[in-house]
Amino acid sequence: MVAKSPEDRLLDVVRGQLGYTEGPSGWTKFGAWWARRHNKPESWAYEPWCDMFLTWAAERAGLISVVGDSAWTPGHAQWFKDRGRWGHTPRKGAVIFFDWAGSRNIPAIDHVGIVEAVRSNGTIVTIEGNTSNRVMRRERSGLVAGYGYPAYSSTPAPKPEVTWTEEIVKTLPLLRRGSRGYDVKTLFYLLHARGMGLNGNIDDTVFGEPLEEALRAFQKETGLKADGECGPKTWPKLLRVD
Repeated sequence: MVAKSPEDRLLDVVRGQLGYTEGPSGWTKFGAWWARRHNKPESWAYEPWCDMFLTWAAERAGLISVVGDSAWTPGHAQWFKDRGRWGHTPRKGAVIFFDWAGSRNIPAIDHVGIVEAVRSNGTIVTIEGNTSNRVMRRERSGLVAGYGYPAYSSTPAPKPEVTWTEEIVKTLPLLRRGSRGYDVKTLFYLLHARGMGLNGNIDDTVFGEPLEEALRAFQKETGLKADGECGPKTWPKLLRVD
């Protein structure tokens, strides 16, 4: 008898829960299990449970180390991304994350499930917990924020998509006080476009005090370290329309 693949083992577990419905007060066995596992208050048994269901299933399939141990969908997605296993290509066994606003912004993720199949027309068949308060099979075609690819085997994750900003950032230098040239001009006008108070009376090809102050203000406003240097963390913030 041929042994089942890891993803099929996980899918067998989640299929076995199809139809499970939370209690009238919102209680689920998945939340109660999570509370015991992590020494959380019993109130966790009443919390939104889509991710706790997936973690519960992964533990029973012996795959929690590659699927993740999570109750919070944005944190779970970031866990995959930090491991280089995040992308936007559906495949069987992938963990599928949704943002009901339609973005691909990880902090905005609302919901999670697992991909059971990908049809030739692009429709994605999923199994999800806490959808209409139960475990259900769904057919999805949109609002997908991305996919986490568990390391089921040596098969690599799909190559991450590279955005145009990431391609540009690779070519841009580190700029700091005293830098000169056209890259400084680019920085000047990006900060000007972001309303950082620069005007035409400043030499836009020299990185001087006004430009540094504007850059520090921008970094502080966007949650970056306000070091007054424009490098690989600051350029993407300037180039993207957030």
